[in-house]
Amino acid sequence: MSHAVASKYAQTDHETSERPIKVAVDASRKCVRNIRVCKVLSPEWSGLVDSLVQLAGLVQLEGQMPVNMKVVETQGRNKDSKGTLWDQERHENAIRILVEEAKLNLCLRMMNEHKSWQHPAEKREATLSQASSTYEINRDTLEKKCTQFEDSAGFLMCRSFMHVEALQLMDIPLLIEHIAMVLLISHEKSFANENVQLRLAPKTQEVVVLHYFSSLMKHAELLNNEELLAKTRETGLCSLVTRHCIQHFDDIPGEILSAVLDGFSYLADNEDFGASWEGFFLEEADRTAFLRLESMAVSPILKENPSRKRDLRPLLDFFKVVARSQ
Repeated sequence: MSHAVASKYAQTDHETSERPIKVAVDASRKCVRNIRVCKVLSPEWSGLVDSLVQLAGLVQLEGQMPVNMKVVETQGRNKDSKGTLWDQERHENAIRILVEEAKLNLCLRMMNEHKSWQHPAEKREATLSQASSTYEINRDTLEKKCTQFEDSAGFLMCRSFMHVEALQLMDIPLLIEHIAMVLLISHEKSFANENVQLRLAPKTQEVVVLHYFSSLMKHAELLNNEELLAKTRETGLCSLVTRHCIQHFDDIPGEILSAVLDGFSYLADNEDFGASWEGFFLEEADRTAFLRLESMAVSPILKENPSRKRDLRPLLDFFKVVARSQ
């Protein structure tokens, strides 16, 4: 085979392997550009939800693609680093486009408004009934769209927040307020129905915001650390997360609970937090509840996977500090 013919075949093979990625990128960009503010429950909003669902599917599809060997083999690349959102081995083009098009803060604001709208339930019911009548859309269809919106937008934010580059472009105070609001409303619902154990579905914000918390604490020192910690303290976020994990321990997936513990461990290792940690757990009851996490969650994890002790060492040391303060 001549060099020219071999070159032709090599080029064809390369184009064939690149084609699915290009198709996914084009589809992702179209979906991201469809993300805009729409009146909730309107036909335009339903179209927005369809785009979010498709985009979430593309993110999952990219997650199944083999790593980019061009990046792996790059000369001079730091082998200990997983790279940034723009030069990593994994294919996350959909997330990259979501960040580049500056649509993440919009997703957060819409999600925050969506969760505010759900409470109280009477307000939500009235709006659903009115929308069903106005737009002549079946009530069950609207309910399904609401679920799809929360699941897909929540998933997209969760995957994005794993990257510090995405968090650096976020409205961090709003993100912290959103996490606190979701956990506070969940607690109020549980308190109002104390004779009924409310169950949490794994894709709802009541579970997913715990991952947001973990990502924030992990990357705090690469963000505006002072502002982040001040807002965390102001909202009582550490106590809210602790109480939520204890209250709904059986409903929180293991990987989410593990992420929460990692978040607390990163926080415990944060120098600015260590110098003023008492302000994050003002009440003795909050500190007592926090200490329960060691026996409830940390000990079982370390028993099953002793290698995790290195990751959780700052948290284990912090438990001792809190215990001595009582």
